[in-house]
Amino acid sequence: MSDFRIYIGRNPRSIVLSYKDYNLSFKRYQAPSGHKAQQYGRPPTVIINTITKEELLDEAKYYEVTFGIFSGLLGIVTVHNSAYIGVITGVQNVGFPRWTLSKSHVIPSENIYKVLDVDFYSLDSNVFDSWYADRSEQAYDRMVHEHPCGSLKKLFGDGSFYFSKDFDMSNNVKNHTVVHNLEYAIDNQDSSFIWNTPLTSEIVTWRNRLPGDERLAFDSSSLLTFVIRGFCKTILIEDSINTSSITLISRISTESKQHCLSADGLSEDGKVSNFVETEIVVTTTNFIFSYTQICANIPLYWESVDKQILYGRKAKITKDAEHTQTSFGRHFDNLESKYGIITIVNIVKPRSETQESLASVYKQCADKRGIKMTNLECSSSTLSKTPHKLLYLLKEDLFELGAFAYDIERGVYFGKQTGVLRISAFDSVEKQMLVEKIVSKDIIELATKELNNFDLTSPFIETHDKLWSENTFWMDRIFSKNSKNPSKYLKIYSLLFDSKMKLYDPLHFYISRYLKQLKTNFTYERNISIFCGTFNISGKTSNDSIDEWIFPERSGIIGMADAYIIGFEEVVDLTPGQMLSTDPYAKRFWEQRVLTLINAKSDQKYATVWSSQLGGVLLMFFVKDSDFSKVKHIEADVKKTGFGGMASNKGAVAISFRYNATSFCIVASHLAAGLENVEQRHNDYKTIFKNIRFARGQRIKDHDAVIWMGDFNYRILMNNEDVRNLISLEDYSRLFEKDQLNQQMISGESFPYFHEMPITFPPTYKFDPGTKTYDTSEKMRIPAWTDRILSKGEILSQLSYGYAEDVLFSDHRPVYATFEATITVVDEQKKELLFSKIYDKVTKKLTTLDEDDKEAFLNGRDIFIEGLDKESLVPKSILSASQVSDRVRSKKLPPPSSEVKKWWIGNGKQVKVELEVDPEKYMINPNRDPNPFRDSNDKPLFVPRQ
Repeated sequence: MSDFRIYIGRNPRSIVLSYKDYNLSFKRYQAPSGHKAQQYGRPPTVIINTITKEELLDEAKYYEVTFGIFSGLLGIVTVHNSAYIGVITGVQNVGFPRWTLSKSHVIPSENIYKVLDVDFYSLDSNVFDSWYADRSEQAYDRMVHEHPCGSLKKLFGDGSFYFSKDFDMSNNVKNHTVVHNLEYAIDNQDSSFIWNTPLTSEIVTWRNRLPGDERLAFDSSSLLTFVIRGFCKTILIEDSINTSSITLISRISTESKQHCLSADGLSEDGKVSNFVETEIVVTTTNFIFSYTQICANIPLYWESVDKQILYGRKAKITKDAEHTQTSFGRHFDNLESKYGIITIVNIVKPRSETQESLASVYKQCADKRGIKMTNLECSSSTLSKTPHKLLYLLKEDLFELGAFAYDIERGVYFGKQTGVLRISAFDSVEKQMLVEKIVSKDIIELATKELNNFDLTSPFIETHDKLWSENTFWMDRIFSKNSKNPSKYLKIYSLLFDSKMKLYDPLHFYISRYLKQLKTNFTYERNISIFCGTFNISGKTSNDSIDEWIFPERSGIIGMADAYIIGFEEVVDLTPGQMLSTDPYAKRFWEQRVLTLINAKSDQKYATVWSSQLGGVLLMFFVKDSDFSKVKHIEADVKKTGFGGMASNKGAVAISFRYNATSFCIVASHLAAGLENVEQRHNDYKTIFKNIRFARGQRIKDHDAVIWMGDFNYRILMNNEDVRNLISLEDYSRLFEKDQLNQQMISGESFPYFHEMPITFPPTYKFDPGTKTYDTSEKMRIPAWTDRILSKGEILSQLSYGYAEDVLFSDHRPVYATFEATITVVDEQKKELLFSKIYDKVTKKLTTLDEDDKEAFLNGRDIFIEGLDKESLVPKSILSASQVSDRVRSKKLPPPSSEVKKWWIGNGKQVKVELEVDPEKYMINPNRDPNPFRDSNDKPLFVPRQ
């Protein structure tokens, strides 16, 4: 880190962070003469840009800060409308979770650092510059108490913050890839564990807008740093038997923002305070082992109050179980989406009436939700003396949840953690950590019995216990400081999480505006093929052939699809037990089965981009290796709808991603069953559509293309005999008229604006398993098209819609749909060349201007530069699909139309349309495209009635 430097610009004042030949400058934006000054109270604007090494070495303009060692950029913080650049100035190397052995020497694959000190350099004043030179204890006290950012300096320097340049500190080891860079960190890190997100968000946004070469230069500088809070340490164990290491990482969540370390209960959106994820990582020359646990406040509505007689605090319940259940459900939805199966361990203080009341309400909510919960009424000393009692109660859970294990030499995952323990205790971090320590030790003992070339030695056990003791000390220290002075820390956290500023890069902003007008010069459209399939497999893991489904003869696709997206329903038997937890075997079975099948048929290899399961619903996404890197910004969400949102026997799994520059959302769902439950199915649809959320508040509708598939369970409103008779006659159009989903879509109730290709195949439910005969059981269910695939988005063109009649092992038949999607592709090379051309012209122009003229030029509306090919500008009358989408998203839509008023008719005029057409002789041409914005001029608007 010795290559990092800090420089201060003299006039105008600026702060420059330098790494080798990369120099990043920050300065306060000053409005040009004639402009109104920035109003007080609004976020300050900071100009960011790069400068040359030659310019930086001009001593008349810049001088170097020669005291202290700069280790990274913490971000930009604002205090009382002033902006400060936060930098890390003291670190200690404490961890290396992964390593290799070379000639008996351990070589760390990555390094983790503890933050020891930070400084905040003002962009507005040089008053504090001299303070940093004095590193005495008196000077530190002065800095902490008198500097506007003193409280943040003390916070970030308290020994509880950690960062790494080559290891994702916010995620479990099981979610890491071998290659780590800033691109990976930004796209994949868990921001809820990143404490300086408010200080870096604008920098990340700026970085994402940079052209490829400049983005690479910024990333390579390693200036930007993301910090977590909690505890981290690696200890190496070297003995005559083997070499191993243990790393312990505790991450404190910021999900409750200012109240993240408060003595509070549940919030309306399901957030809780004191949320900590703790991971133990064991590394040897042969394998990596990881186990994760979480602890947090009790997820109920309660508040902490002082005891009237004895010293201490007690909990007061503010809402009963019934009024808590909705928020309680949101909390566990979030946990299950991230961790899988959740098992609750709640530690209750013996003979405490208030804690017993909390435990009782907690149990009621957990039982109603269907989550296994264990209440432990014991003290810390009891836990320490009799850990076997705890382990006996959790024995089944620990086996079910499993642990992560990776074989380094073979590159094989041979263990997977499918869920976590959620541990809670009122006002006692020590008890929570003690439970985690006991469980961690037991899990390692169980796992090492199955690992070759590894023995559990006394030094290893001693190191394990020592690490947990240090972790407990630091976590208790963090929480104790907050509990002793909550109002003080609330102010500090408000200062941190409420910090806002605007980052402005005049040169790049100018060039970006120019590039937008030249967009067609470096973007083009490409068609990709997508196969989507949905299948309710009735809890079977059959080896029967599914080729007819995955590779249909009339798919409309030549060769293999570019992407395969497969949804399963009832991937596990929907018994009461399976509503509460998920057997991971079925997921692994079908992932491997489908991927192997696709790769066996193709010359190109396919890879799993993503897969996730909610109860019986499993969604899998496979893509060609050649396109794997083009699928980015992958996010997922789930929503339970069974039993009022408590059980996973019904619900949805959704994935959001960008394929090049085009956004997609895929939903797999299983809606309420039963002929009469139309309203419940409609409510399930609305619940899923409303509650599925992705980053930055993005919803299902906010994508260029949406494909929604699954077992929708809509039935046909005819008697059984008539339905079966029409099926034998292949008169599907008459059946479709009575299809519940068709009627719902026509009325605009469920799935408005979605499209379904005409159904030309018989109902897909319900068959006698193993036969082509519709249900002959006692219930004699009416055949129906329960399995459907719908789509929405102008970029999609559906090629086929069918079913596989010879896949017989389930009582459903699998359904498939194929699509051609027109995606927007950015040619980065052409964009770079064009950027360079504009950059050269602009910088040449700027060399002829003084500072005021430069400011006026870059902020002016005129973005024409003499010498550039003006003919290449996109005509304003011609907009691409993506540009139209951008315009639509950027404007507020008008109020919805009604029977008497349409949004395209203004001034309150009544809607009245007269057509000189005899409706008894003519009708609207059914062969025209139902979308009026698509060209159907080759077909007449009206045709004679037959």
